[in-house]
Amino acid sequence: MSAQAATDGASAALDVNDLGVSYYTSSGEIKAADGVSFSIMPGKRMGLVGESGSGKTTTALALMRLIKPPGRITKGTAVIDGTDLLSLDDEEKRNAKLSTIALVPQGAMNSLNPVAKVKNQIIDGLRDHDAQHSATQYRDLVAELLDKVGLSPQVGDMYPHELSGGIKQRATIAIAISKGPK
Repeated sequence: MSAQAATDGASAALDVNDLGVSYYTSSGEIKAADGVSFSIMPGKRMGLVGESGSGKTTTALALMRLIKPPGRITKGTAVIDGTDLLSLDDEEKRNAKLSTIALVPQGAMNSLNPVAKVKNQIIDGLRDHDAQHSATQYRDLVAELLDKVGLSPQVGDMYPHELSGGIKQRATIAIAISKGPK
């Protein structure tokens, strides 16, 4: 699909074109993703589906610019609002995260800090990417985010080990949507 929707002419929220990611080992180059292209329209969601080792996680990490050595993004673009995420410097990348694109981690069990309450983890993310709010405003924001993912505000006062796997997954989704990604 191109950046323009065929039916209504709306621009894609995310347009990925010819993304390539390789890992470099002593045995040579391993192409984990090669020629990945897709578009996501505003307000829509997309899930990556494939066999184990097919490059789903690598593709998602590349879009967030979280590929670590020995991996490297080798080609392609990932455009949001006319800006190629793959060409941003570190500060620009940090500012773009959460407000434009968010990653829901595959392993919710390992994505939350085991010694911090859920609400503190949501607030930490908001503080890192937003102006400061009062304690009451943060409490209200946390309650609103938890409600959006079908959780009661009481979950915010719990530690990850007190939650089931499904509740942990919803908590990570609340963190991912905290800044209203497109």
